[in-house]
Amino acid sequence: MNFLRDSSTENLVTVCASNVIAAISDAWRNTKTAHIVLTGGRTGLATAKAIDSDLFRLIRINNAFEGSMLHIWFSDERFLPFEHPDRNDTTLISGFGLCKSNVVFHRVDSTGDVDTAAQNYATEVALELGTRDFDAVVLSMGEDGHIASLFPGLFDPEVATVAIAVHNSPKLPSLRVSLSLSRLAKAKHIFVFALGESKAAALQEVNLGPVGLLDKSSPAGHLQLLTDLSV
Repeated sequence: MNFLRDSSTENLVTVCASNVIAAISDAWRNTKTAHIVLTGGRTGLATAKAIDSDLFRLIRINNAFEGSMLHIWFSDERFLPFEHPDRNDTTLISGFGLCKSNVVFHRVDSTGDVDTAAQNYATEVALELGTRDFDAVVLSMGEDGHIASLFPGLFDPEVATVAIAVHNSPKLPSLRVSLSLSRLAKAKHIFVFALGESKAAALQEVNLGPVGLLDKSSPAGHLQLLTDLSV
């Protein structure tokens, strides 16, 4: 696990977005398609906006990338109707105002039950990527150390399923769909934000929590933790 410390959240978001754009560019050179995972929340939205701006610039200066597509997946989603304002994807999609014609958003289903929604999302990932790694994954660590909707002690880190149904989230709403730790680990680059004093305790024990498990499940050096804390 590599640490990047900067007191400026804006600088950290800029660095993350630049690295994600580099990963997208590498993928586009090979296949014309790239697949990334984004997290929700304020940091997720700020990152989405930065990626949108940088991606717009990348496409404008490189004619070879015309027609290339970016597939965006969501690390986790509250099991709520598509039109509900509390969904993570609704907010993140709003961050892409410049490059929507080059972006495909893969949203978690909101119909049926949460188990079926997780199965459907897993199937969609498998159909689109097969065994291919995500080109970049962006996550944010919670005060309890959780990432996506993988809460400490409430998930199996070795589950082979691509996406899992969460029935007992400590944060409301309790029903969620999350990409599994094992699938998030299949990424060429992983960026985890740990911002604010409220994350200090979790950061001190980061190797023992979900982030540490993700690091152990990923190739060495693929996970970078970005923080404004000095602990």
